[in-house]
Amino acid sequence: MNNFDSNKKYFGRYLRYVKQIERLTERYNELSVKVSSTHSVNLNGMPKGNHDYFLDDDIVELDELDHRIRLLKKESMNFRREITIALDHLDNPDCSEILEKHFIYNKPIDVIADDIYKSERQTARLYSQTMNGYRFDKEDNTPPS
Repeated sequence: MNNFDSNKKYFGRYLRYVKQIERLTERYNELSVKVSSTHSVNLNGMPKGNHDYFLDDDIVELDELDHRIRLLKKESMNFRREITIALDHLDNPDCSEILEKHFIYNKPIDVIADDIYKSERQTARLYSQTMNGYRFDKEDNTPPS
């Protein structure tokens, strides 16, 4: 396995958590809005469907989602620490920032390029150079000096 694939797999361990946390957080926010906007029943004489809605079910689901999000964040912290320590040892701070924004904050390359005021092409080149030039999944988790 070449450096790029190995590094992508190494960084991908944390990125899976990030994506899952984002998905659950989005669901949590949607459900929070639904619960907070619940109001009294409007009786207008029109027949309703037979689906009963219970606020308790949503509150229980909110609590469960909150628990899952906290658990995933706790599980992911070791991976995040490993990655940030490895990135802190890179010689080029731009490369560190690019990989951190991509693999920690799940940002695409075009957004990262705007954030660091570089062209998308230059950002992609720095990303590729770093991913191919270092091997992050070693024992000490630091790139060679």
